[in-house]
Amino acid sequence: MTPEALFLKLEYLARRSTEKLDLPEYALSGDNLIKMALILLRARANIPVIVCGEAGCGKTSLIAYLALMVEVQFQALNLHAGIDEKTIMMFMNDSLEKAEKGEIWLFFDEINTCNYIGLLADLISHRMLNGKPIHPNIRLFAACNPYRLRTKAQSQAGLTNRVKKFEEQSKLVYQVKPLPDQILDYVWDYGILKPEDEYRYIQIMVDKELKTLAHPVFAELLFASQEFIRNAEERYSLSLRDVKRAIRLVKFFHNSLQNRPVYRRGHTYPPSGNPTIKTRSYVLALSLCYHSRLYEQDLRKQYRQEMEQILHEHNPYVGENMFAKIIREEQEDYINRMQCPPNTAYNEALLENVLVMIVCILTKIPLFLIGAPGSSKSLAVRLISSNLRGPDSSDRYFRKLAQVYLIPHQGSSSSTSEGIIKVFEKANKFQETTSKQFPVASVVLLDEVGLAETSPFNPLKVLHSLLEPSYPDTEPTVSVIGISNWRLDNSKSSRALLVQRPQFNLNDLVDTAERLLNERAIASGQRGALRPLAKAYSNFEKHGQSSSNFHGLRDYYALVKRLSLNEMTPENIQMALARNFGGTDNHVKLCDQYFGNVLKMFNNHKPWTYKQVPVEQLIDTNLKDSDARHLMVIGKSDSIVNLLTYQLRSKDPVVILGSQFPDDQEDYYYSVLRRIMMCVEAGRPLILTDLEIIYGSLYDLWNQNYIVVGSKDN
Repeated sequence: MTPEALFLKLEYLARRSTEKLDLPEYALSGDNLIKMALILLRARANIPVIVCGEAGCGKTSLIAYLALMVEVQFQALNLHAGIDEKTIMMFMNDSLEKAEKGEIWLFFDEINTCNYIGLLADLISHRMLNGKPIHPNIRLFAACNPYRLRTKAQSQAGLTNRVKKFEEQSKLVYQVKPLPDQILDYVWDYGILKPEDEYRYIQIMVDKELKTLAHPVFAELLFASQEFIRNAEERYSLSLRDVKRAIRLVKFFHNSLQNRPVYRRGHTYPPSGNPTIKTRSYVLALSLCYHSRLYEQDLRKQYRQEMEQILHEHNPYVGENMFAKIIREEQEDYINRMQCPPNTAYNEALLENVLVMIVCILTKIPLFLIGAPGSSKSLAVRLISSNLRGPDSSDRYFRKLAQVYLIPHQGSSSSTSEGIIKVFEKANKFQETTSKQFPVASVVLLDEVGLAETSPFNPLKVLHSLLEPSYPDTEPTVSVIGISNWRLDNSKSSRALLVQRPQFNLNDLVDTAERLLNERAIASGQRGALRPLAKAYSNFEKHGQSSSNFHGLRDYYALVKRLSLNEMTPENIQMALARNFGGTDNHVKLCDQYFGNVLKMFNNHKPWTYKQVPVEQLIDTNLKDSDARHLMVIGKSDSIVNLLTYQLRSKDPVVILGSQFPDDQEDYYYSVLRRIMMCVEAGRPLILTDLEIIYGSLYDLWNQNYIVVGSKDN
């Protein structure tokens, strides 16, 4: 049946008047017509409906559309772990007032994430609120995600081992609570979309949304992309939300490629001829929504090959290499417009991060960027913040765009829902200051958002309603970027565009190291040592770590920087290894087994005998080096604090201890953070001990991401 015939059927079933309705766009199919009919039967019999289904399978939009069709009032409440009883009571009191005027449908979304599930269960099963019966005009609906264990590991992107507290929750596909027995009888399995229904939905969405930009090949590409990701991850990993995002991105890229000025004279981009701008916008939309979420280079290659086959059948020929070339050209067009710090490595990670972040900021599509420490996530944020300055930007195209204003929130094990809500409120207030003359793009930056998932308060559940406001509002008012070392649970990541950075391969490690070398090091021929060095690090990272993730990319970068400052001698290499890959007992094994070939290269190809470096010497050289990274010293007793204080006595160090009193913590830690900021500004050495609760809030300090104002470090 055609969508028009299905719409007529729905009108026969649901309409109460003959007036013309102003209905939003909705992809109607035989499958969801039957679902609407079954829901309508229950609603007319005053039986509550609790719909259980995967994230993004269309539960909320179906009930909201049906309410518009039936011409009843509709009110939705997005529930999450941070919602309190007061909010639920306010929602119900407001609904009771509206019920006096006529029938009203109340919809509770994500009912099994809420801590007041007992109150809601009583409301749904007995129609009682605080011991009083509710108005007969109220019809009750709810949606929940299934309580189910995951079968595959979530993803190999970023770091894979987690804090124990989180592991217990993360065995579930969705972090939800079991439903009370009294409402189980009302639960109705929404089911999953059949492939043929999904393909039909995709065709309807592409034709309705893209109009002249639509082509049958794009619907086919989207359907194949959905299937590819599901096979690589899990069946529930994707939904129609991803299709909707891809369609939005096609419109954005088509408009941007047509109107974007070139970054320098004599340069033409995009080149005329094949592939056309329309084909480019298809490829770029697919690359952001699907290609970038694949966390293995081999999977990315397979995906490009599959897309190339489909495109080849329809004849706008784009080979696998052309697919990758289109992506690379777009990434380079943005990075070439930017003023970057010296020695910035334009590796694949940085180029991808910059493009994805800019596009998501401009389209207000929420973004979660997952990658191991050192995969250029924070650097990309800094580049965007310093280059997208509205009318003050150095590039012609960036001057046309809104000024990016970042409102950061540092995720940690003490994060709360209220803290995250406040950041969004602040961003919304700032967004209200925008005008045609001075456009502003307010961006909520959720840094280390994965750490917030380890919080006992489960603060990230508020993201559901913030990333996806209630119907009929279709998008957030501010842009959102979440950066994490771990992948989040599916109900959160499905509400945003997901980018998972693959592990660096050997070429990435060599390219990045080349950028980090200074001119003197290149002149003295140190470049030849980079491939063996990268190979040694890669081998050590995979097989040589006694504790996983103890050392990572940042240690490798620091090692290369350290070696570029001095002559490459075996002694200097061993010292650089001890300073950057120390901290464990297997240092002899590290030098012999993993970095032995590098040491041999600079020892006239003879084996190098390891010479023990005293720990005191390592600490002392670090403290005397103004360019050194911050020092983490692990010891069995408090005497280590006295030792460090003695070594730093000439510089007047400040020692800050953690409080042992639980009730003292919050106020005490605010005062500690203030003291830390003052010491950093003044350049005084700091010795912090037993302050685990605030270490998570100091990531910018550990990463040495200082903002320089005038001639003073802030």
